[in-house]
Amino acid sequence: MNLIDTLRSKQRLSQEQGEALYDLDLFTLGEFADNIRRERFGKKTFFNSNRHINPTNVCADVCKFCAFSANRKNPNPYTMSHEEIMETVAKAEEMGAKEIHIVSAHHPDAGMDWYMDIFKLI
Repeated sequence: MNLIDTLRSKQRLSQEQGEALYDLDLFTLGEFADNIRRERFGKKTFFNSNRHINPTNVCADVCKFCAFSANRKNPNPYTMSHEEIMETVAKAEEMGAKEIHIVSAHHPDAGMDWYMDIFKLI
């Protein structure tokens, strides 16, 4: 059974299969996900005012799907302080945001506690 067939059967993926998702063609995976969405929700949709925050773009990995990561040799790497993140959240709330969407890199010096502290603050 190939990976798409396993997804169609709604069986839980093994870790190896989950990791194999990274190797699938992005358009194939997107089309499959859209078909599942249509099956589950039809044409229902909603609008949500949110704010995307990228706490850092310094990354130890090189993922195919990533559009914003930098490495330390990049002239524009950044890491926001918790205070800067909370200022961004406050501004988003003032503008009516109902959701904060966090996308971040795998900073080699920031452990899970750093990210968990962000979530707790928000």
